[in-house]
Amino acid sequence: MSTSKSQRLVNLVICLRSTSAYLSAGEIRRMVQGYDDCENEAAYLRMFERDKRELRDVGVPLEQGASLAPGSPAGYRIPARGYELPEITLTPEQAGVLAVASEVWREGERAARADGALAKLTAAGIDPVHDAGATVSVEDPAELAAAAVVAEAVAESRLLTFAHTPAGATEPSARRIEPWWTGSRHGNWYVVGHDLDRGEPRTFRLVRVSDVRVGQARRTVPVPPTTEVLALLDDAISRLNPVVEATVWAADGHAAELRAMARGSGPATRFGRAGIDLEVSAPLGELSSMVASQGADAVALRPAELRVRVVTILTAAQEAVR
Repeated sequence: MSTSKSQRLVNLVICLRSTSAYLSAGEIRRMVQGYDDCENEAAYLRMFERDKRELRDVGVPLEQGASLAPGSPAGYRIPARGYELPEITLTPEQAGVLAVASEVWREGERAARADGALAKLTAAGIDPVHDAGATVSVEDPAELAAAAVVAEAVAESRLLTFAHTPAGATEPSARRIEPWWTGSRHGNWYVVGHDLDRGEPRTFRLVRVSDVRVGQARRTVPVPPTTEVLALLDDAISRLNPVVEATVWAADGHAAELRAMARGSGPATRFGRAGIDLEVSAPLGELSSMVASQGADAVALRPAELRVRVVTILTAAQEAVR
């Protein structure tokens, strides 16, 4: 059975990579499966020259030097130093993106590719899921699906439309953006782009979007450098979810997570129950969710914006169960 071109090239790379000596053309013909299909020496040499060009064209460092074969002036090898990949290092966010990608591509033909990539990284000493830590958290299937669609729109420079429900709102509004960047920041997944209806850059958390659709390719404004896009994102996060210095009361035996975060505390009896006043510094959004999740066992005392957020969350939850 004849050997395909791709098989022959792989066999040639394996052969030349497996030796420190320079192999002559004659030795290569005898050792590499695929060259035995040639009718004569001239046909082999023409095929070998084409194969060398193809390997060099794709960046394989084919090195030429003195062969050990008697009477042969030249030989070939592939040096390890020029062929091996450098050590792979990923930031926690990059590792997190890979972990999210593996989740997005769990189904279909991409699943095997994603699993294979993660397996190779793990073999190289990188654990994408572990290294991501708390940097990336996309567990909701709907948010995963949105992440896949948004990534497609960013990669292909296509219009993105979706319904967006801001924090504290109950009704979504239609939005149209030219997406510039999508990824994780401080444990949340975002998309940043040019809002066509507002005429300015806007940032959206994917957990707050739904009915995401990709439209036609278009660009009405140039895409800023990534550093500028990330600066816009960080500014939006600091405005929408600022770190607040808060005092939260927690009933005895409750709110262990809040207690662990506290920088200071003091016993306090409030609302007819024994408890403790906690001094906490945390992002407003996360802190309000944590306090609200405790129900009557935790109360936001200050600042006012934290109290408003907690009341809004509890009111929405109460409306949802009616």
